[in-house]
Amino acid sequence: MEFMDVVKNRRTTRQFTSQPVEKEQIRRIIQAGIQAPSFDHKRKWNFVVITNPAAKEKALASIEALPCAFEEPKDPLQEMIRIAFPRQKSMFQEAPVLVLPVFRRVSAIQKENMSRATMDVAEIWCVIENMFLAATNEGLSCAMRIPWKDQPEKVLAAAGCPEGSQLLCMIGIGHPAPDAEYPTQTYPDLEQCIHWEKW
Repeated sequence: MEFMDVVKNRRTTRQFTSQPVEKEQIRRIIQAGIQAPSFDHKRKWNFVVITNPAAKEKALASIEALPCAFEEPKDPLQEMIRIAFPRQKSMFQEAPVLVLPVFRRVSAIQKENMSRATMDVAEIWCVIENMFLAATNEGLSCAMRIPWKDQPEKVLAAAGCPEGSQLLCMIGIGHPAPDAEYPTQTYPDLEQCIHWEKW
């Protein structure tokens, strides 16, 4: 697939088929992730890949569907909420693969410089986007959830991650269901959001 086609075809999917995902596909997706930039060039990332249904349920124990009040959405955000909130857990139960991209904040320089402290967060989001694009290139799709409150710690503990691990995003990977629902996408006019030389 041409690169711009991959970019344009990447979608967040919340309904999957039971068709398995090959281990080599997951390896290629993670390989794309670790090609992301790293400010200290150490690439301190680890990836917990869970395919066993019982292990997945253990990792998902703290995740629940969220209530949705929008039966008739009036805009793309409400449409996304209607589709996504009830599937906060089921999308990972359906996806054959659950990936936890994990990083650890170990750099001493981060304790002295707050701008450096954001580097790990910026890095892991670059990793995640690379993985999304690689999955699309494989003919697969991804679900994403940003765990909140005490969910990151509970998911990390269930997955056996060492103390000090950080989790910003959970990723489900699989073949999208033929009837998967997607919210309407809106994009800004390119010429309106580019400001040459100054705003």
